[in-house]
Amino acid sequence: MTGTILDYLIEYGDVPFSEMRFTEVDAAILCKLSYFRFDGLVPDIDLDMPSVSLANILLMENGDDIFEKGRYEDTSRQMVSLMLKGRRFADLRLACFSKCTDKESQTQFAAITFMTGPRRMYVVFRGTDNTLIGLKEDFNLLYTDHAKCHDYAVDYLTRVSKKFRHKMYVGGHSKGGHLAVYACMHMPPDIQERIHRIYSLDGLGLRPKLMQDGKFKAIESKLFKLLPQSSLIGMMLEDDDHYEVVRSSAFSLFQHNVYTWQVDGKKFIREKKLARNAVFIEHTFNGWVESQDDYNRKLFIDGIYSLIDACEAESFGELIGDGGKRFGVILEGIKELDDASREQLATVFKAFVVVAKYYFKADVEEDVKQNVNSERKKIASSGAKVLKKGKKVITKGTDVIKKVIDN
Repeated sequence: MTGTILDYLIEYGDVPFSEMRFTEVDAAILCKLSYFRFDGLVPDIDLDMPSVSLANILLMENGDDIFEKGRYEDTSRQMVSLMLKGRRFADLRLACFSKCTDKESQTQFAAITFMTGPRRMYVVFRGTDNTLIGLKEDFNLLYTDHAKCHDYAVDYLTRVSKKFRHKMYVGGHSKGGHLAVYACMHMPPDIQERIHRIYSLDGLGLRPKLMQDGKFKAIESKLFKLLPQSSLIGMMLEDDDHYEVVRSSAFSLFQHNVYTWQVDGKKFIREKKLARNAVFIEHTFNGWVESQDDYNRKLFIDGIYSLIDACEAESFGELIGDGGKRFGVILEGIKELDDASREQLATVFKAFVVVAKYYFKADVEEDVKQNVNSERKKIASSGAKVLKKGKKVITKGTDVIKKVIDN
């Protein structure tokens, strides 16, 4: 059986966790579920209230509000419907919802805990949502080893692990994968022992200083990172081999959505390596990051965000909506910058262009040349074979004519 996480639910949705252990596809399904709007429906971590079943949430007055309107609404509804049809997720319970969106501190955080069975739980950190604050926070992680979202993640995992003394999986998609790794790194040994596996699904990497920290070594063997073949988000700050590549049916950035990841049986289909465009983007982006100090990175990111903030858009959808009118505000904002600020932004951007040109030559141009030369050799080889066959046909024809004349 090959397909998507929906096909997985059709095939294995009736197999309880007692008969088939927690899989990487289960991890992806619940990471996707963590993006649903559970505000006011799942007990807050600050409240001493029991967990609630997914089935009961849908029966609540505002239960249908968990589904966000948009391109993937139908797929989300199908996923939940299939989860509730079988025994695997029918008794899934949700607890300890936590959410914070704060423009002043540029923080977008959310986490939820899924009870998958007796004394088993999966703690999931939500990735970046559609807010521009969340996007800015992602880029802040490029120039700092510590952000407010890190504090929230460590605090959340500490509190949940004390509230429920269960064996646990910890994970997240996108920024959520980054937070899962970070939080697990900063747990005391007794809590780390209870963590069975850490899932980072196309999650941001860690800055070099954090990778070299002994805290990462303590949880390294438990980390399980998956990237689609054209990953961009997951390759940010990724400079090692702590990942496996999975196949996606989508193109480029759309591969970030786990709905597009291809499943074969109980696992995602693997690819041998990242696509060439992903390698180019990763080299370019991380090369630019390494070429700039933290001050210049912050200067550039804050400068761009201040221009976007002037558009008064709350979400990425609002920013690109209205026929792109808000981009006109950004262009006007650039014109109004003082000479020094404009020059600083231009200098850092030029550095990005220089790095991009270098890696285009190294990653793409050379690869194109090799492909062209390979095709030329194939054509030449095919042409030689055709010519050889043609000569044989002519020779045979000549022999036949000769025999006719002789007779």
